[in-house]
Amino acid sequence: MPATITCSACGTVLGIPKKGMPKDGLSCNWCGYVNLPPAADEPKPEPIRSPVPSAAVQATERASIPPPKATPRAWADDEEDNGLPYVIPKGEIRERKCESCGKEVEITSVVCVHCGYDSSTRQKAERTYTPIDREWEAGWSFELRFGIFLGCLALDAGSVVLGLLIEGALPTTVCGLIFAIALQAFVLGTYDRVRIRRNKKGQAEIIVTWRGCFIPLAPKKLNWQEHEGVAFGHYDAIGSSDWIILLFLLPMILPAILFWVYVIRSDRFFAALARDRGYPATYLYRGMSETKAKEIAQTASDATGLPLNNPIS
Repeated sequence: MPATITCSACGTVLGIPKKGMPKDGLSCNWCGYVNLPPAADEPKPEPIRSPVPSAAVQATERASIPPPKATPRAWADDEEDNGLPYVIPKGEIRERKCESCGKEVEITSVVCVHCGYDSSTRQKAERTYTPIDREWEAGWSFELRFGIFLGCLALDAGSVVLGLLIEGALPTTVCGLIFAIALQAFVLGTYDRVRIRRNKKGQAEIIVTWRGCFIPLAPKKLNWQEHEGVAFGHYDAIGSSDWIILLFLLPMILPAILFWVYVIRSDRFFAALARDRGYPATYLYRGMSETKAKEIAQTASDATGLPLNNPIS
């Protein structure tokens, strides 16, 4: 409370006693006007404060606020990046995710090409495939190879008989004769056979079986799922092993000539499972038959669904 008041009648400044303002008023010493004590200030009501929401409530309120929509912009618009994700215009969207398997399919497709789910009927169609079961042998067939091998054995036996009749001795040593027979069996009887098959459910497998000296080895199933496609092409490279085989065949004129004509000199073609943008990672066929290479490549693509890296005419 102030120590003085002003007289309401004459304006004289009056001192307030130390005991305080009298309840019946303070008379003015100048004009005698009794100045009533001023009304006490009414306490102002305190504002009602709302309780502070908890952290969980604040997080819920923030989540309920929709995020700002990003406007489609050009890909090169990096200098004006506002931190929002880029939005592809609806007219440029070409694919969508299958509701069943989640893989990408064309936006206009009704049936998923991966799992057979029909988006119009909300059901998965039972897909059936045409069974495939074909096999090819590299180069000549087993019957032809074995027939030629028997012919070579007859020539070897004939040379031994002629040597005994004419000279009275063997034309070569026993070790040399055994080596020649083994070499003939290796050249004629070492090759591979590829088998490609698919059942009605679409399960496909590619099996390669090697023969060494006409003896079948354990078949090997290829993991074609690790590859990206099927490749076909012309194979010109001659390896060092081919020249080594030719050197071993030089003492036997006829096998050396046949190997030169059919292996070294002739063009060769291949069919293979490809990886890394068309690189032939796993060969299915390497030989002189262009027709056979095309058949194997096309059949492998049809059975597995892997795309052909180059069209086959």
